[in-house]
Amino acid sequence: MMKIEPLPQGFGAEVKDFDVLYGRSPTDVATLRAAYSKWNLLIFRNCAVLPPERQVEITGWFGKIGANADAQGRPWTVLHNDNATGSTLLPFHSDITFFAHPLEGISLHPQALPNVETSTTFVSNAVAWEALSPELQREVHHLRGRHHYDNAAELGMEWPTLEYWHPVRLEHPKTGRPLLFVTEHHVNRISDVSESRSAELLSALFATLYAPERRYEHVWHLGELVIWDNIAIQHARTRESAPSEGVRALQRVAIGEYGFLEQLRQVQSRTSAIA
Repeated sequence: MMKIEPLPQGFGAEVKDFDVLYGRSPTDVATLRAAYSKWNLLIFRNCAVLPPERQVEITGWFGKIGANADAQGRPWTVLHNDNATGSTLLPFHSDITFFAHPLEGISLHPQALPNVETSTTFVSNAVAWEALSPELQREVHHLRGRHHYDNAAELGMEWPTLEYWHPVRLEHPKTGRPLLFVTEHHVNRISDVSESRSAELLSALFATLYAPERRYEHVWHLGELVIWDNIAIQHARTRESAPSEGVRALQRVAIGEYGFLEQLRQVQSRTSAIA
């Protein structure tokens, strides 16, 4: 019988005794959905090598697939350490929060791993909100954070600055659970306070979010599948993965109705209209 074993950090759970290659009974799917809603991150081990179609099927149990596609239009991509996007240190973030519609969820399944340890580290926006003092919760309750991205030139892209103001206290759109929705990678300003107070607030919020005891570092092994809620969970690459150490290739499937390119085109269209 399938078992769900929570991690000690207060979020995330390991799924045991589930047939990752072929299991799909309505009872198991309902149990997994409930676990995902409660713990926001699920770890499946001993999966062998999953065909991408099977990863898409499993990930699709938790939301709509379609926010991520490869050059052939297939709903998966591979995050590879042969470029900076897949190899360098990456601060904590949730994907594409600088748009109105961040991704709803992400799954990763390793295709190849180096001989040295390589990992992805996670924190919970829900756990962090609950850890804030009541005074700090009250102060930021109605404020917003500026999520922005202005480093396109580093990738050789001519994109405008991408920016969206999300509530600091964001209620999860499906569960209603309050989340501390600021990230060290993309948020640099809090609304309706002075610049100095904004910096103080962000420092305090980040200290709570990224406290060592609230982190889960997942060291990757072949035959694993990890799925997480991108609204409730942030992730980071806290260890570099240089190509000289070996190939690191993670097959990626995204949950959500709105992807990066679609929202980028909307921003570009608005920018062009204003110009």
